[in-house]
Amino acid sequence: MRRPRAAIVVTGSELVRGERTDLNGPFLAQQLLSLGLEPARITIVGDSPDELAAAIAEGMEAELCAVSGGLGPTHDDRTAELVAAAAGVQLAVRPELEAEIEGISRAVAERLHRPYADFAGGVTKQASLPEGAVSLGLAGTAPGFVLEAHGRPVVVLPGPPAELQRLWPRALETEPVRRVLERARVPGRRVLRFYGASESAVARALAEAGGDGGGVEATICARDFEIHVDVLVDPGAEARADEVVSGLRAPLEQYLFAEDELGIEEIVLALCRARGLSLAAAESCTGGLVAARLTSVPGASDVFLGGVVAYADDVKRNALGVPEEVLREHGAVSAETAAAMAAGVRQRLGADVAVAVTGIAGPGGGTPEKPVGLVFLHAETPDGSHGIRFDFPADRESIRRRSTVALLHLVRRLLTQSRHSYV
Repeated sequence: MRRPRAAIVVTGSELVRGERTDLNGPFLAQQLLSLGLEPARITIVGDSPDELAAAIAEGMEAELCAVSGGLGPTHDDRTAELVAAAAGVQLAVRPELEAEIEGISRAVAERLHRPYADFAGGVTKQASLPEGAVSLGLAGTAPGFVLEAHGRPVVVLPGPPAELQRLWPRALETEPVRRVLERARVPGRRVLRFYGASESAVARALAEAGGDGGGVEATICARDFEIHVDVLVDPGAEARADEVVSGLRAPLEQYLFAEDELGIEEIVLALCRARGLSLAAAESCTGGLVAARLTSVPGASDVFLGGVVAYADDVKRNALGVPEEVLREHGAVSAETAAAMAAGVRQRLGADVAVAVTGIAGPGGGTPEKPVGLVFLHAETPDGSHGIRFDFPADRESIRRRSTVALLHLVRRLLTQSRHSYV
């Protein structure tokens, strides 16, 4: 028996134009998959009524359709009326909802020193829901709702991610959605994370392990030198999943760094914590991305002391103590400077472990001897130190992201005393 299919429609011209990145589609897809539904597609569509109507109609062919955005007070917020039209019902004002939205809007008007009349039309518009819809209440001023259309639920949620995520659990409690969930099959999941292996090598290992089929579905995703393999397992296919995972693990063991969803920053912090080690970072071309990645983990302060963004040579000299002769003889982008930066931040911040990165992120500044994408990494631990050179021919942001990931994996391998290559 197959899993019920779900379609996701995300609306907003700012998303289509590239002014913002969609966060709601991935969130809803992950949630639906964890509940045992099969996310069939995510459609991102602008505010054009014809295009949005077509996307909603197509989405409603799935067993469950989730729609995000277009519930605001302005003329181009058309989701509620188009969902109603697709379901063949009319919009109707909900007085209790209108009163609640009015209260919020009056408070906003007062705070902004504007007349409430500026908000009144939008209040009535937002309080108008399709007939028969179950209101999910408010997380801002746009109400979410669930409408059963042609025997299938349509979950309609506001566009701001925080508001959508607050109302999503309420949608799961509605009767139309619960009926779909009763038919869902929650898959098991196995996770393997590799670093340093090529995507083609992982794909070959997966094929040799038997690949998809028999209740097992594997996906391979390359992310900044990491290869993530997610194996979804239907009930009853656990033995087959064990075979696939074992077949993947054996030839790629030297590259396997995790069998869970912990990020490399979490792994590095845990390794330091387990040994009672403190950590510091010195960064040039990454501009603080290493520190940002580490401090994104709650509780990082018990390990991570801080970092120094030493972009200019004067800062490398004065803040990190990089010797003038090192900069003069080898340049700011060199193995010698990276090593001096690591030693300097370790000494200046009193850390047990230190990491450093310097490179040319571009798009300008490269030379034939030191092209854009040349990066030097260095890590020091109580057990030793190691530096590596990387050439990352890519755009600026990719170079910075990949340098950050590579540096964290370098210190991971030092801390675990990996016998394998640092590349």
